[in-house]
Amino acid sequence: MTWSANNRAHACLWVFETWDLGQRGTSFAEAGAWSTDILIRGAGGSADTVQSKARAHAMKLDDVFRSLFGASFEPNVTSEIAITAMTQVLSDATKTLSDLGEPVDKHYRFLGEVA
Repeated sequence: MTWSANNRAHACLWVFETWDLGQRGTSFAEAGAWSTDILIRGAGGSADTVQSKARAHAMKLDDVFRSLFGASFEPNVTSEIAITAMTQVLSDATKTLSDLGEPVDKHYRFLGEVA
């Protein structure tokens, strides 16, 4: 899936991450290239620490998407399924914010999306 500002899931993810990192002036394209290590502040940590930080960040995203952005789950998706999918991406230092956009779009339906 292509990282797109016209995709509501991607746009909401970008808005939150730039806010969370205090990087509000970062363009959509620039932020898409951010390593997941930046997102979870996990660089140099042990595998267990990275996994723990990745899961905590995925749980925070789940809460933000549903409470702040009014997202719901796609059919047959639960919070645990979505969190696990995001954790897998977030715990892989070779992945980027744009890679994280894929499971976010796949598991959440944001306001205004057509079923």
